[in-house]
Amino acid sequence: MSDDVELALEAQQTLLETSLPLVFEAYDDALRRNVADPVVLLVDCEDAIGGEIARTWLGDDVVDDAILAESAERQSEDQTTVFAYAHSLEDCRREIPTVFPYLAPALQPPAAGFLAVSITAGGASALVVPPDARPE
Repeated sequence: MSDDVELALEAQQTLLETSLPLVFEAYDDALRRNVADPVVLLVDCEDAIGGEIARTWLGDDVVDDAILAESAERQSEDQTTVFAYAHSLEDCRREIPTVFPYLAPALQPPAAGFLAVSITAGGASALVVPPDARPE
């Protein structure tokens, strides 16, 4: 595995780990909306691919305003503007492989917890969020 791929995978995992409150908020919202088998899409709005996805969902003005507000409160250069929303596993199996074909085999329900797709560093990773990862 190349260093670039390893760095991207690490960035995708770190984005998920540092965004757990937002991830669980999106997951809980999906359960309230009766979404079957929710998969949380965690999108780095400042990433080229993530930004394009966020702009498609939310519009340019909403994303630009969020980036501006986030950058004003930023405490380190490692922070970014993140958006999370959960879709059904069925929808994700249909839509995600059109952008990230390599994720198709990973879009399976986990034995415990739920899936989150972390989009940053020019790509995406499908990761399992265990139930005990919920922040207190």
